[in-house]
Amino acid sequence: MKTDPTKSATRPDPVLFPVSLMEIEPLLQMPDIAETARTFHKYADYNPEKKHDLSLPLTDYFLILWELSKALQDETIHLSSRHLMPGSTSFIMSNIAGCDNLEDAMKLIAKSYNMLHGGPYNRVEQRDGDLLYIIDDSQFPYVPQKQDYIHFTMECVLIYLQGILSFITSRDLGDFLRKVHTKRDRGPVKSRHMQFWSAPIRYQSGQYVLTYDLSAAALPITIPASPMPRSREIYDHVIAMIRKRGAAEDDLTSWTDRVSQALAHGLLSQQDVARHLGASVATLRRRLTEENSSFRELHQQCLNERSRQMITQGYHMADIAEELGFSDFRSFIRAFKGWNGITPTAFARKLRQGVP
Repeated sequence: MKTDPTKSATRPDPVLFPVSLMEIEPLLQMPDIAETARTFHKYADYNPEKKHDLSLPLTDYFLILWELSKALQDETIHLSSRHLMPGSTSFIMSNIAGCDNLEDAMKLIAKSYNMLHGGPYNRVEQRDGDLLYIIDDSQFPYVPQKQDYIHFTMECVLIYLQGILSFITSRDLGDFLRKVHTKRDRGPVKSRHMQFWSAPIRYQSGQYVLTYDLSAAALPITIPASPMPRSREIYDHVIAMIRKRGAAEDDLTSWTDRVSQALAHGLLSQQDVARHLGASVATLRRRLTEENSSFRELHQQCLNERSRQMITQGYHMADIAEELGFSDFRSFIRAFKGWNGITPTAFARKLRQGVP
């Protein structure tokens, strides 16, 4: 008996990282999926008249991926014209046990997926004191051609990859994560899956990237070579990781905290932040005023914190200005001096001299 998904699907909730059903429509339209894929059918059989307003938790999205990988006998879930046999990821995991550290494991994962997919889509690099896992999908043989769906899928691939790396090290890697890169344009979307990340998000990037502090490279690998991890075990770990982040998000009870996090994620206009949080601009202003705060104040704090961080990491002034949305580097220098009383160059000099 089919359920009525309009009763089980939820409206957007900043804690559950909701995914718009419209965002994953190509996934939900896959035909001839067995009724045993219960999570899939809970949402695939929705009332079409209400689909624009419905969403599902990010955890259910990953359950659907697991169900479809079994039903379709393809771990890419027909994303690629070159299918991956069930067990491919588990086999890669079994080989990782022989790696000395996380960097070696990341390189093995990249090499293995390149062999399975038949192209140089994944690579691992050290750059400017960071460890990067880079996915370049510019030549990937996508079957779906809907760009928003591809962006969403690849952003969730990054979440899945974070889960794999957490799984093989038996620890939360959030403290090591420095930045997340996506090819999607900056701006609000119906799904809030990107709220999963606590690190800053770089939009309009050329690749999909997870950037870690270089200290993560030496983390030991903890999984045994035997027994080989099952696909469901890996998905369960990813889902548990998402739920843990959701619990942390639930602690952000104030509007000041929620706005600060949205700003840190790269949504820099008041309209974008309000839409992201499911509120009108007027409501957002009123809520912040009640907490003796303002969007302008939080916006400037975010820009200042990010600029100081980027200077510490050695970025060029022009790159910082572009990243933070300034018209040119001179405008950024004036703003930085207004926030800190010194120029960015003087701040960098003090850092080199070890002056607090």
